[in-house]
Amino acid sequence: MNKAKSIVWQPHPGPQTKALKSTAYETLYGGARGGGKTEAGLGWLLYDHKDPQYRALVIRRNADDLNDWIDRARRFYTPFGAEVVGKPAVIRFPSGAIIRTGHLKDESAYTKYLGHEYHKIVIEELTLIPTLDDYLKLISSCRSTSDIKPQVFATTNPGGSGHQWVKERFVDPNLPGELFPDLESGRTRVFIPARISDNPTLMDSDPEYVRFLDALPDELRKAWRDGDWNVFAGQFFKMWRNDIHVVKPFDVPVEWFKMISIDWGWTAPCAVGWYARSFDGDIVKYRELYVTEREPYGLAQEILDLSSNDDVSMAVGDPSMWITNPMSRRNDKAYSDKSIASQMISAGIPLLKANNDRISGWTRLRQVLDWRGETADDGSTTVTQPPRYRIFSNCLNTIKLLPSVVHDPKKPDDVDKKCEDHIADCDRYAMMHLLTLEEPKHKKTQLGKRIEKLMKPEQYTGDWMSN
Repeated sequence: MNKAKSIVWQPHPGPQTKALKSTAYETLYGGARGGGKTEAGLGWLLYDHKDPQYRALVIRRNADDLNDWIDRARRFYTPFGAEVVGKPAVIRFPSGAIIRTGHLKDESAYTKYLGHEYHKIVIEELTLIPTLDDYLKLISSCRSTSDIKPQVFATTNPGGSGHQWVKERFVDPNLPGELFPDLESGRTRVFIPARISDNPTLMDSDPEYVRFLDALPDELRKAWRDGDWNVFAGQFFKMWRNDIHVVKPFDVPVEWFKMISIDWGWTAPCAVGWYARSFDGDIVKYRELYVTEREPYGLAQEILDLSSNDDVSMAVGDPSMWITNPMSRRNDKAYSDKSIASQMISAGIPLLKANNDRISGWTRLRQVLDWRGETADDGSTTVTQPPRYRIFSNCLNTIKLLPSVVHDPKKPDDVDKKCEDHIADCDRYAMMHLLTLEEPKHKKTQLGKRIEKLMKPEQYTGDWMSN
């Protein structure tokens, strides 16, 4: 028989081959559309299919996507003697090796695999998993009591509710394609990017799809065509630019109106922001606090200590803070029969209930973040109309998390609540009140005029992280 005709499938040279040869415990492959991610995962699962002890698991976010994967798997694995049976589908090889499938239809799906043992786990569209904790629950089942090496193989595009944690775990820590160790476990991870140009099969068979990607609007093209993790599909605040919205800290004039906003959380993060509004209506966020498991009295004292040199006129909080007995688990040290708000008020913070109109709040936040500019041929931008809201460069969590929130897929005008939206909610509450204040009638001081010049983007140069 002609040897070439006996080849059922082989990976393309470059990223796809590199991904299949990865020795890392966790491999993330992809980053752009058309890079051959699903085919790579199907091929990767074949390595140990002749071992009767081999057990693997494939996870997709929902049933429809899983059904699509199963259809492709049926065609892919049939030449190897596999049969697909059951619901959810199980792929059985003649050796006795088994690949199981599942989807994440509800919160309990992340824990139902605990106690199982899978040598290989494939997770498609990783950024659709909202939190790192959910992901860690899934891969805790990837282990081996045999000679088969346990490994996780994930694929994804930028965007989705889990965009930020995936970016932090795989994309930011090291150069693409290089293994790097987890500082706690010592296990290795790697991100192997791939674009449609790395998939000659698709390039040749569907050139119209390539032209479709090239013709997409800027942010979609950067995410889907180029695999850019800084501008991604579904990004809620598309106007965000570090070089435009981030300014070096300065002494806020005492005459400016100052307020505090709080989005409460216990296990989930609690976000606190300090804001100042100038006489012209420009707003800065000059301080942040982002913590977990702070009981109300302790949080209130921390806020008071940080605000000791401020003349804060208003404090608003998440309306859920007014619920009586919000901490129902009696073993919580933060348990109280009083509301969160009442405890913080009694500790000395004159807290008011924030306006929780989500759509209006997001509209206002986008309005103050919006800006206008002109882009030169060399890619540089001249700001012609600066944003009204800027963030001090010491508010690192805001700078990281605010641009990472995404649209709710079912409510495009709202933020997806599954993403890390606590800081965004905090800012939303603030804007609902800061933008309804009457204009102060005070004259600008010379100091105020000088400081407002510092807020102009052209006065801020260099890497904000190093200033």
